[in-house]
Amino acid sequence: MTKIKTERMELRLTPEEKDNLIKRAAEARMSMSKYLLALSEQKKIIVVEDLSEFIRQLIKIGTNVNQVALVANTYRTVSVKQIETLNENLIAIQQLMRKLLTVIRSTGDEIKV
Repeated sequence: MTKIKTERMELRLTPEEKDNLIKRAAEARMSMSKYLLALSEQKKIIVVEDLSEFIRQLIKIGTNVNQVALVANTYRTVSVKQIETLNENLIAIQQLMRKLLTVIRSTGDEIKV
């Protein structure tokens, strides 16, 4: 069920505060409404730059894993080289996930009350 937003609020700000909010909402790639609601709900707002490259790398790794699985299912055997490749791909996934988690954990924009 879609929530229809019918209520409005007014907020008084200095020009600098307004500019800062506009800038930060744009950096977060969010509308002002969504940005302010996220802040009011004490949500952690994280912007991950170049997420498309991260996703591309995960897709490539997933493709390699699927190729090894296909060979294993077809021939009922897998070579040592294929197992090594699979392990390298899994290690690469772990490294990418660690990098992402490090970025998420290191953000200092958390609101604590």
